[in-house]
Amino acid sequence: MQKINWLDHLVNFLSVIIGVSLAFVISNKSEQFKLDREFKLNVEAILEEVNSDIRNFETYQIPDNREKLERQNQALRLVSENTGGDSLTQYLQVFFDINNYSPTNTTINSLITSGKLDLINDFELKKMILSYQIFAQELEAQGDFQVEYFMDRIIPWFIKNPSFLIEEQKSKQKDGRDNTDLVFILTFYNSFLASKVGKYEEALIQAKALRDKLEMYVPKAEN
Repeated sequence: MQKINWLDHLVNFLSVIIGVSLAFVISNKSEQFKLDREFKLNVEAILEEVNSDIRNFETYQIPDNREKLERQNQALRLVSENTGGDSLTQYLQVFFDINNYSPTNTTINSLITSGKLDLINDFELKKMILSYQIFAQELEAQGDFQVEYFMDRIIPWFIKNPSFLIEEQKSKQKDGRDNTDLVFILTFYNSFLASKVGKYEEALIQAKALRDKLEMYVPKAEN
């Protein structure tokens, strides 16, 4: 009867177990490395987009729309008082200058669509990203509504009353016109701009908070 070398069997068995375990660990580490790398790349991409939004809000959108709001307020005062003469035409032109902006959030949209947003384990970061995305959608909807009101109410009114935008005819007209309809239309439209400026300022606050949170992961992504 052949003698069984149990030690060899045990060594071989352990070798198989260890080999399978190592392969499993290596596979898991490789997969985790890919997930970590993808997460860091997405963080960097979102951060780049958010920084672009911050620059746009700070250097252009907020100051430009604040200036428009001030000019609209001046025009409204002149229209309400039936004064202004030729200068009213200049002020009224500000109502034809629409400057809307909403964050594109290309990377965030891609993460949500693909379901990869769930790969973000930081609950607070995920919540901030979703909140910023929802706010961006609100900004877009608000801008669309402003344009719709402009096309449906303001443009038709001035088409019916072209003298308001013709300085030569306007300078010959006397005060005392009934501008009630125009005042109502422009006041309502002006409220859109005032609300939009407030929304842009709120968006800027959110963008900066999200930027600060994202920057916590940037050093890791750069190593």
